[in-house]
Amino acid sequence: MQRKSREPGRDIEIALRVINRAMNYAGIPYWLCFGGLWALIKNNGIIPDGDFDICTYYGMDYKRVQKSFEGAPGQYVMNKALVDDTDPTKALYCSFSSAEGLPHICLSFWYLHKGIRYYCHDQHHEVEGEGIPRSGYVFRGVPAESVEDKPENFKMVEWPGINQQTKVRVPRFPGVILDNLYPDWAFKKQHYEVKPGVIIEEKMMSYHKGGAVSPYVVAVKSMRDFSNDTYYNLELEKSQKAWIIRLKNGR
Repeated sequence: MQRKSREPGRDIEIALRVINRAMNYAGIPYWLCFGGLWALIKNNGIIPDGDFDICTYYGMDYKRVQKSFEGAPGQYVMNKALVDDTDPTKALYCSFSSAEGLPHICLSFWYLHKGIRYYCHDQHHEVEGEGIPRSGYVFRGVPAESVEDKPENFKMVEWPGINQQTKVRVPRFPGVILDNLYPDWAFKKQHYEVKPGVIIEEKMMSYHKGGAVSPYVVAVKSMRDFSNDTYYNLELEKSQKAWIIRLKNGR
């Protein structure tokens, strides 16, 4: 279901505080990505789909995160967890909704393979509660060095239009991520910037519906398929061709 844009205000401020509180309480590093990252650096804090997308590393305890969010303000509950078919104690993606109407929060657990950090979500909406997608997993990735947990890779920044004591953790060089996941963003940014305090719904949604792509896309039936080098390399070859086409079309 497509959610509407959300401009800076009390709900974003509370959600940011919940994110920081929950992730810090769980002792798990995170960073802002996707539509929220775009909103922060280019859209004056207006989130295209009204959701917060945050990320951490594969292997982090998602049950601990669940407890932290459900103990935070906003009456957040985990409504979905996409788990590893080879180890169901590890999640690849989970999402949280608020009974108070605060922004939806999505958390991706980025999987490391051959120097790439891959993220995954419920591509075809096949999972209810906690489970494994029937059709398998679709991963997209960025070079691992850009999101490794090092002080030089991240910073805490203020969100435009809200209490400036409220901050969020973001990649220090967000362009590296945007260049990989939205290869046409540099060309579209002039068309989809918005004026402060003004939501241009049609333009925002048009951009967002373009969706994230990547030169590193791997579709697997099982996490075991990552160990099949022949299959893995074929998947990368296909994705790199598609990424180049997207880049050319964006111009």
